[in-house]
Amino acid sequence: MDGTIYCLVDARGKVYIKDFAESHADVAAHFALNERDCQTYRFDLADRQLLTDRATPSSANAAQTYLNQRVGTPERLMQFAEEGHVSKGVLANLLDVEARQPYLEACAAIEQKYTKECAAKKDPCLESGCSIDQAAGEVCLQPLLNAGVEYHKACAAEWTKLFRRPQNRVDAWKN
Repeated sequence: MDGTIYCLVDARGKVYIKDFAESHADVAAHFALNERDCQTYRFDLADRQLLTDRATPSSANAAQTYLNQRVGTPERLMQFAEEGHVSKGVLANLLDVEARQPYLEACAAIEQKYTKECAAKKDPCLESGCSIDQAAGEVCLQPLLNAGVEYHKACAAEWTKLFRRPQNRVDAWKN
C-alpha cells in the first residue's frame, strides 16, 4: 500500500475497499466485481484528500461518507490503523519527519521480537536452518508474514502513541 486507499462504488452505492490494495483492479478482484461497472476513487492518506477517477454525484457522496467514517478524523484514522488496516511504511509517512525514527525503532523492536519467537520454536522455514543472523540484528520476514494483521496492529499501536500529538503529524493531519 502506497498510502492510497482504492475505493469502488457499485451501482447500488455500496462502497468497497481492500486492505493493502495496490489498484482498483485489486479491489474488484477481491470482491468479484467488474471494475468498469463501478465508480472509482482513491483516498490519499498523506494529503487527506479524496481523488476522483470515475464518478457520479451520488457515488462520490457514498465514497466520501464511507471514508469519513473510517479515516475522516485523526481519531478515526488511529482506530483504522489500530485495527491493522495500514502498513508500517504508510504510517511512518503520516508522521512528521522528527517522529519517524522513534516509530521505526519501535517497529524494529517488534520485528526482533517476532524473529526471536520464531527462532525459539526450532522449526525453521528452510530445510537447512534459519538463514538470518540474529546476533547481527537481522530480522526474518516470515514470522512477520505469519503474524499478518497482528504485526500491523502492533506497529500501529506504537504509531498511535506518536500520532496522538498533533505536532508529530504531517501537515494534512494536524487538525
